[in-house]
This record gives sequence, C-alpha cells and structure tokens, in this order.
Amino acid sequence: MPVQHDPSQTSPTRHYVKTNIINTVIPVFHPAHTTTVNKHVITYQHYFPYRCNGVNEYYPQGFGYAPPGHSYSRSRFR
Repeated sequence: MPVQHDPSQTSPTRHYVKTNIINTVIPVFHPAHTTTVNKHVITYQHYFPYRCNGVNEYYPQGFGYAPPGHSYSRSRFR
C-alpha cells in the first residue's frame, strides 16, 4: 500500500527571550568655576603738619633822669 499522509499538526509555539546586555558609557560633565575676588581696602590717612613759631620782643624803657654826674649805660637795657 502506498504511504498515507494525515494532515499536519502544529504544537503551540514556545517563546524564548534572549537578553543582550550592552554597556554604554555616557560622560556627564558638571562644570564649576571659582572666581577669586581680592578686595583691597584703601585707608587714606591725612596729615596736616603745622608749625607755629613764637617771637618774644622786648622793648626796654628807662624812665628817670640820672643824677647829676651819673649816666646809665645803654647795654644795661638789652
């Protein structure tokens, strides 16, 4: 007898999951900047030098009259 063929049968499909892990590096930059401020405090010190001189003047005065026969020397009043 010839070979006989029955209708085909299909079993339920099995699902498989294959996971691939791919490492990706993403550089993330966090820039920062520091500004150094040097504050110079300028203090002005004002000076007003002042000199003062004093002069003493003397004006000798002689009163009176010499007795007869006597005279006063001028250097006595200096």
